Amino acid sequence: MQRKEIPPRPPGRRVLELAATGRAGYGMRPTSGPRGGPLMALASLKQRTAKWYNRHVADTVKNFRRQVRRAVRHPGLALSHLRFQQAVARRDWADAHRRLVPLADDAIAAADARLVAEMAYAAERLDEHEASNKWAVIHAELNGALAPTDWHGESLADATLLVRFMENEKQGKANGLGMAGYLAEAATRSAHCKLILEHRLVPLFARTLPGVEVLAYPAEAGARPGTRLVTAGALTLRTVLGVAPERVQALFRPLRADAAVSAMRRERYRAGRNLPVVGISWWSSHFGKDLPGIEFWSDLVRSTDAVFVSLQYGDVGADVETLRRAAPDRWIVDETVDQLVDMDLFAAQLGALDAVVTISNTGAHLAAAMGVPTVLIRDDWFRRQWPVRSDRTPWCPQTRVVGKDGRTWHQVLVEVRDRLNRMLARARG
Repeated sequence: MQRKEIPPRPPGRRVLELAATGRAGYGMRPTSGPRGGPLMALASLKQRTAKWYNRHVADTVKNFRRQVRRAVRHPGLALSHLRFQQAVARRDWADAHRRLVPLADDAIAAADARLVAEMAYAAERLDEHEASNKWAVIHAELNGALAPTDWHGESLADATLLVRFMENEKQGKANGLGMAGYLAEAATRSAHCKLILEHRLVPLFARTLPGVEVLAYPAEAGARPGTRLVTAGALTLRTVLGVAPERVQALFRPLRADAAVSAMRRERYRAGRNLPVVGISWWSSHFGKDLPGIEFWSDLVRSTDAVFVSLQYGDVGADVETLRRAAPDRWIVDETVDQLVDMDLFAAQLGALDAVVTISNTGAHLAAAMGVPTVLIRDDWFRRQWPVRSDRTPWCPQTRVVGKDGRTWHQVLVEVRDRLNRMLARARG
């Protein structure tokens, strides 16, 4: 009998704290405080309403306006774009792939920067990494985003290379996360290398790249005395050093968490049990993500012989309680880790795990950049960078992507469980 799918519940509020058990592990107990009530119900309703409005009204209206403007200026381009979108909606990846290059060429000829960027993202999802990077460069050129000081592959023997992985407050933390190897290669070619990125990532990159001077955004940095200044971003490094899959794989260098802290966390999570430790993250407030309901995650936790650690942020108390009931003695919420505050400690937590199962979020990108074996759940929205024609990307060598691909969430989570079990079996040797 086919199971009925239930949309993911918005989170409730239930405060949980972590207390030491009599063994070396962690236990969890509810603190005193209200459970539910009118205020929580109102907050949940507001959250569901906002998500529905953003998805079905605001986003639809925004995209419709863009299409109308494109149709007025370039009707043939708008029609080609519509047919590409229809192929994507059918999940006819062969047809979408066939239309990709002609549509991108037409967008470039029309100087439609927004559509060029869309095609760059689409190419990444369709495993055309070199085309994706080429079109991303053209998009930057159309927007005037390239600097005269940017690196073009010339010798850096007399230069300070200043790399910015964060250039404004709106930029996501995932930018450059998987590019430690690219930075290491660029640093060997320069007299000195500086990296500016989000402040929570500074310790992690500094530990991984001791030969690079790592600074927190919005630091202002110039050339070292006696050298000239050359600049770069993630796009520049990819363009100069190459993005062919074999090149990406050769340059991959995992980010290094604090090994001592990871070992301590792992010992506490296992608490003397000879079980693998798996982290999971299941929820997002973003309107552009379809998510499995908490009952499917509960089935995964109940049916997999492992210790599960929550990697979830946000107000998810009700979901946490559901997962705790699924495996009371194998479920951990480590309240000492807050990825929104201390990303280095979060990385150490990831380093304590045998595997991660997650939706697309910052934690997924960080686990991938660290080389932690990861099962990534991809929905059918053609919005994220994850591949749709295969189960892997060269940027994340230890990540395997499980797409919804028109199936029920029950079917997807069955595959996720099988993939996870195979990962854990390989880890056990």
